[in-house]
Amino acid sequence: GVSFADLLQTRGAYQMRVALPYTPGMDAAGVVRSCAPGADFRPGQRVAVLVPYGCWQEVIDVPPGRVLPLPDGMSFEAAAAAPLNYLTGLFALVRRARALAGETLLVHGAAGGVGTAALQLGKALGLRTIAVAGDEAKREFAVRCGADHAVLSDGWLAAVRDLVGERAVDIVVDPVGSDRMTDSLRSLAPEGRLLVLGFAGGEIPVVKVNRLLLGNTGVLGVASREFFEQRPALVAELWGQLMELWRTRMLADPPVEAYPFADARAALRAIAERRALGKVVLSRSVEP
Repeated sequence: GVSFADLLQTRGAYQMRVALPYTPGMDAAGVVRSCAPGADFRPGQRVAVLVPYGCWQEVIDVPPGRVLPLPDGMSFEAAAAAPLNYLTGLFALVRRARALAGETLLVHGAAGGVGTAALQLGKALGLRTIAVAGDEAKREFAVRCGADHAVLSDGWLAAVRDLVGERAVDIVVDPVGSDRMTDSLRSLAPEGRLLVLGFAGGEIPVVKVNRLLLGNTGVLGVASREFFEQRPALVAELWGQLMELWRTRMLADPPVEAYPFADARAALRAIAERRALGKVVLSRSVEP
């Protein structure tokens, strides 16, 4: 998997610094080569992994608690796209927001890896989904990924109000930050929740807490990787929920853009230039 977090980490701008030299990559999928005696896995088993870094290699060494079994029928490309973004999305919606079926979910950056994961999970959990995307191609892509409605980021608040009314959004997923925070709060229904997943827009916004008081709303941080370090058993629990949604066809395969291993730089550049649609992965099955 290739993510915005990987991009930040290679620039030394991620909250968790890694000493140089290092190998990037936080999630991957493949086949178990060997495992310690007593482990719950076996050589030849298809698995995914979620680790702080080190996945952009053909052979990796992973603690057993970060190895996740794959169901038959899921491709390695789809599986490599799932751990970081989809576990984060499930953690955000189920654990942090306590999402309820029938609620309205708005997703910023809806055509990216985190955004498409949030949209697909929202649909699987019975939420009404609204995508906010940067251009027409991304807007159409978000609709194909399951958005009930999709609007452009330019003038998005007015467009959303035309769709659902004023202060009618229950949950906002925001991996963008920057200047969207105030209008996101304005969109929230009473007891609405704004989930902060990152700052792809480049600026960390400031919240005036009187808005939360007057609106009976809340802003919730979603730092999944840090939480998973503190509660490692939660990774397997959420993965089981995720795979059950996939097995019952409530959740479609993650949309991916696959690059060959030799083009890792091009994969990162696609994310940096905001050209990527869905999750970017590096795959041995893609020819350079």
